[in-house]
Formats: sequence, C-alpha cells, structure tokens
Amino acid sequence: MKHVHINDLSQENSPVFSGLERQTLWFAFDYWALKPREVRPVEDTWLACEQGYVFMGGSVELTVRQQRVESGEGAGFIVEPTRSDLVLKNLTNTFVHVLRVRVALSDFRRPVQMVLQRAAPAVGIETRGIQVEVAPDVLPKAGTFDAQALKWRDAIHGGCGQIATRHVLSPEDFYSDWTFLDHAILAPDSSVGYHYHDGLEESFVVLRGTGWMTIADETFAVRPGSVTWQGIGQGHGIYNPGPEELEFVRIAVKQARKAYTTIDLHDDLSARKPTRERKS
Repeated sequence: MKHVHINDLSQENSPVFSGLERQTLWFAFDYWALKPREVRPVEDTWLACEQGYVFMGGSVELTVRQQRVESGEGAGFIVEPTRSDLVLKNLTNTFVHVLRVRVALSDFRRPVQMVLQRAAPAVGIETRGIQVEVAPDVLPKAGTFDAQALKWRDAIHGGCGQIATRHVLSPEDFYSDWTFLDHAILAPDSSVGYHYHDGLEESFVVLRGTGWMTIADETFAVRPGSVTWQGIGQGHGIYNPGPEELEFVRIAVKQARKAYTTIDLHDDLSARKPTRERKS
C-alpha cells in the first residue's frame, strides 16, 4: 500500500515514497515546496534522465541552458528532456508544491546512444558509459492542467458515471519511458473502475475534491495533496462519492523494452468504503 499526503513530507526536499522498489526506469519521485518568489537552483544529476515537474497551483518559471519557460497560472507542469543544471523560480506570492519526476534515459547496463533531436547540431554528454546527444534548442514542454481542454465521456475501466480526461503528454512527447501525463475530473457518483497494468507503474495526484481510492483491495480517503502509488499488477481505482467534482493528475512510466497492458477487474468501486482513516 502506497499513499501519502504532502503535509506528511518535508517541504525542503523529500522522496514521496521512501524505500520504494521500482520495476521501471522511474529513477526518483521527490517533493518540495517553493517559498513565495523563491529562486531554486537544481543541480545536474549523475544519470542522464528526463526530468518533469508537476506544480500543484501557482506559476513557476524554469531556466535551462539560457532558455526560459513558464508553467502558467494554476496547477501545471514542465518537462525537461536533458541532463542539465536548471533554475526554478516561483512567480507567485504563495507557496507552490512541487513534485519532481526523474525517468532514466537508459538502464545504463550497456552503452547506448540516444539522440533527442536530429534537426540541430548536438552536444555530446557521456555518463556512466551512456552517450547522450542533446540538441541545444530542445525546449522544455510546459503548460497547465486546463479543465476546459478535457472531454467528458462515460466512465472508464468498468467504472460508473462520467469522467473528463486528456492525455496532456503521450508517449511520443517523451524521450524516456515516461508514458503518460494525464489530467482527469470525476463527476460526483463516478469512478475509474478497478483495474491493473502489466508493465506500467503510476501515481495519482489529487488537485481538487475528495474521494475514495482503492489499491490492492484497501480503500482509503483522498483529498487535495494526496499522492498514490500503483505498482505493476496492483489492482487500483478511484471513486468520487460527491457532492463535488474530483480532479487529479496521473503520472505513468512503462518498463523498458516491454509492452504494457490494462486489465479491467469488473468492479466500479461504488460499494466500497474506506477501510481506515488517514490522519488530517
């Protein structure tokens, strides 16, 4: 069972899930809070990786290789596909909660060459036997989780009610095995039905509303700031009992050189209740 609330974590720099054994190249998942107007340098890592930042509100500017990009107003994201030093700046007068995802570009067990963009001259970086070519004009991807961009449809994975969803970023948008960055809103009395994935690890991040999450047959309450972890083959789903909408982000990473599948378990979760309460 893996679920935390950001209030349980250190605001300075904390792994979201300590001691987590991953089966993908999802190298790290960290949290911190940017103070109002704070400028925070983020040092290069020893591992060539794709770095992404999910901001739970606010507006943040990222500067990398003299390029600047803003996430925009409200909850948003920036994904930087290279191994580089960078700087984050909180553009607001309030705290901004930051979730940092790092997905390795290679399993570094054998030398590989990865070219991020062929349209421009590239700068070579060698790290632990991996040759990674980084084009100097590769721009970070950035944006907001815009509810107006979502499309409503019937519930998915055998769920009930209605859901609005969007693949904000899809496999073709990434250079690593980071597979999806999704945005969704569940209507009241609606669910993402119980299901599991082969070859895919994922996390849900609740932005707004309250609901009941089920992972491996344990059901618990979630609220804004809740973060969950669903491992490979682990049944999971989420139900919104209402009365308000439930908004969340999905982060998913697949196993290297393997296909992923989704298997529905034919349970809309509406009959399940939390099996234990979380501390406030």
